[in-house]
Amino acid sequence: MIRQGKTDKPGDCRLAVVVAVALPNARTERCLRACAALTYEPRAIVVVSDEPLAVPDDSHFVNIVTGAGRMTSPAEKRDLAAARLRDVDAYVYLDDDAYPPVDWLDRVAATLHENPDAAGVGGPGLMPDDQSFWERVSAAVTEARLGSGPLRFRFWRERARDCDDFPAYDLAIRKSALDAAGGWATDWYGGEDTDLCGRLADAGGLIRYEPAASVFHYRRVLVPKHFWQIQNVGRSRGCFIRAGYGRSRKWTFAGPPLAVIAAAAIASLPFWPGIHREAAWIVLAALYLGIAAFAHPGRIGLGVRAVLPLAIVVHHLAYAVGLIRGVLTGERRSHPAGPSST
Repeated sequence: MIRQGKTDKPGDCRLAVVVAVALPNARTERCLRACAALTYEPRAIVVVSDEPLAVPDDSHFVNIVTGAGRMTSPAEKRDLAAARLRDVDAYVYLDDDAYPPVDWLDRVAATLHENPDAAGVGGPGLMPDDQSFWERVSAAVTEARLGSGPLRFRFWRERARDCDDFPAYDLAIRKSALDAAGGWATDWYGGEDTDLCGRLADAGGLIRYEPAASVFHYRRVLVPKHFWQIQNVGRSRGCFIRAGYGRSRKWTFAGPPLAVIAAAAIASLPFWPGIHREAAWIVLAALYLGIAAFAHPGRIGLGVRAVLPLAIVVHHLAYAVGLIRGVLTGERRSHPAGPSST
């Protein structure tokens, strides 16, 4: 394992926040306002966009414009930020539809300090209070164990741990580790964080998951935007499996297709030969209500709970469709086709 190095104290860590902006909107503005209010002073807050973007009137903010004449991928934008800003210890990546609490960077710096062998730090993307109903449904699915399985820690505070794959909506990477991995080095739109984390892990550097280093991350409405997003996540994973990427060949990623098959089998229970139809409907109703009542551990409202079981099936169906497509074709997206994040 390559030791990444330890600062004398958390406050010595030079951090650059990097926000890759796709389509600017009100939530992008909230993200940047929250970055301006951070209690830990960053080296810079780098906002990378394809067109000039108004940023807060703060000396820490830098707007890098790609001028590509097209919508570039988040990975391309992040590599451009790293090329422009070298005098840092770590790059802290934040999606433009997420926003941090004021002590976010304090937590990131402390975790980097306490874990010198870690290549970086990741924190969960929690549900904001002001999402629309169908956005809250999508968030509730990811926060439910039946929705995210063993990966729920990405969306819900769980125990700290090391991991070899973490999403880039809240991800800090040490500059030394990023340089050794060759940067993001891809134009993939979806799966680029899995690829980078895999290269980091192959070099002996894992991501330290710290539940306190959380941000608030908006979700997309269940249909069609969340469905499209999760389908693309599954498609990327399928491509990794097809290419023989060992870290993706885990039973974890077979969960969604198996869940869809199980849901279809259970839903058809009243039509099975020899089954007492009325009793089967009672069983189905009890199962649906049980999932609605107990699948999510938090306070999400009766309306969200009422549709949560169906939303979980939609979520897994999207992933399964993408996974199968990726395994069969090996075709990845290198641009953000499909519905926008807003």
